[in-house]
Amino acid sequence: MIRTTIRQLLDKYWNCETSPEEEQFLTSYFSGDSVPEEWKKYQVLFAWKKAQASVKATPGLKAESRRQPVVARIYSAVKIAASVLLIMTVGTGFYTHYRQVRWMDRVFSETYSDPADALRDTRNAIAKVSSVLNLMQAQKPAIEETDSLLNDSTE
Repeated sequence: MIRTTIRQLLDKYWNCETSPEEEQFLTSYFSGDSVPEEWKKYQVLFAWKKAQASVKATPGLKAESRRQPVVARIYSAVKIAASVLLIMTVGTGFYTHYRQVRWMDRVFSETYSDPADALRDTRNAIAKVSSVLNLMQAQKPAIEETDSLLNDSTE
């Protein structure tokens, strides 16, 4: 009767259909001394299984199992580098905007409080531009003569 039960449990065990209680029963049966000769080969398997259940992890093993794979560490480093780059880019944008606003405030805040001063500075600027244009107009015949000499010599 027990041999039939053990045989059925072994068949279920090899088909991966046993429950933990049934596996415990098989382990306890094969750790005894009354195992038939044909099943002695299974004693080693169940003895090993029983020994493995009592093995505890050492602290060194636990530390190694917690280590991240290389890809995960590289991925973490890339995420940190991207975050730093994003922060630097946003900071540079804010700083550039701040400097531009400061420059525009400085340039456009220099206005004339007296219209007579504005008119005087405008007349001075127009006079300077006019003198440069007159000088260019006076040099125009000389420039044209030089151009005609250059054209004649190239032909």
